[in-house]
Amino acid sequence: MGGSGILILVFVFAGVIGLFVVVGFLMERASRSKTRDRWGTGAEAARRSESRPKMHRPKRLMPSEPLSARLVRPLSRLWPLATGSQRQVRELLVHAGVREKGAVEIFTGAKLALAVALPLAVTAFMMWWGARTDATLGMKKLVMLDAGALILGMLLPQMWLRGKAKKRIESIRLSLPDVLDLLIVCVESGLGLDAAFVRISREMAEVAPEFCEELVLLNLEIAAGKPREECLRHLGIRTGSDEVESLMARVNQASKYGTNLGESLRIHSESLRQKRRNEAEERAAKTTVKLLFPLIFFIFPAIFVVILGPAMVKIMETFK
Repeated sequence: MGGSGILILVFVFAGVIGLFVVVGFLMERASRSKTRDRWGTGAEAARRSESRPKMHRPKRLMPSEPLSARLVRPLSRLWPLATGSQRQVRELLVHAGVREKGAVEIFTGAKLALAVALPLAVTAFMMWWGARTDATLGMKKLVMLDAGALILGMLLPQMWLRGKAKKRIESIRLSLPDVLDLLIVCVESGLGLDAAFVRISREMAEVAPEFCEELVLLNLEIAAGKPREECLRHLGIRTGSDEVESLMARVNQASKYGTNLGESLRIHSESLRQKRRNEAEERAAKTTVKLLFPLIFFIFPAIFVVILGPAMVKIMETFK
């Protein structure tokens, strides 16, 4: 297929994406109209309030949503997720530090757009390659490549999100000992628990930005009037780290039963250090097994060539 075929394929691709966007926009508009009809009393109240004198208030500048997010958001309505899948995606997004409104819809729409775009891109590339090299393009081979691209487009966003969440959880886990040491110092010096969290979020903003971000959210929840136990439990869930969850549970127990918080935190810090020490010893014990295969397949052949190479050359010259 020549350049005209590629141009037709590009137009088809643009038409499919445009159709998805238009259908999603119409569905979103229809849902909004249903919501307005359902809440008609609010519109009546608004009409009654028009006769009242209005106070001029300064307009709040809201951050505009990126164009890519506005394009892929309608696509999520074409493929609605189940409640369990939405919960899993939302948990992964929170663990990855993504808390924007509508993040689940944007992620689902981007996933669907990538699943559609990759097979079309593979088809366009194969047709261009066949037109350039005058090679015959089999339909079976093209279908297999498109199926692989479709599966890859479905799996890549999920893999990226899991990797980002895992990286952030590991960063929080590694910064936990420093945060815990500073928390012990603040508590033993006479600061309250809430003031200690505020001080830690200020002092360690550059060293542990992920953990300090969670502490800022914790302080905002406490300032909003939520119970401290619930806020601490939410902090452990948001981080996704078992060590942080156990720390928050210990803090809740110490606050509930009136035990010495500093001593409790010191015991928990010692248990964390012992756990990390055991993990380091376990990794060191595994290094001998992991080094076995590189030694056999890469290092030993080079050593044999260096040691036995000159001797083999001498033996061959002698027999000649």
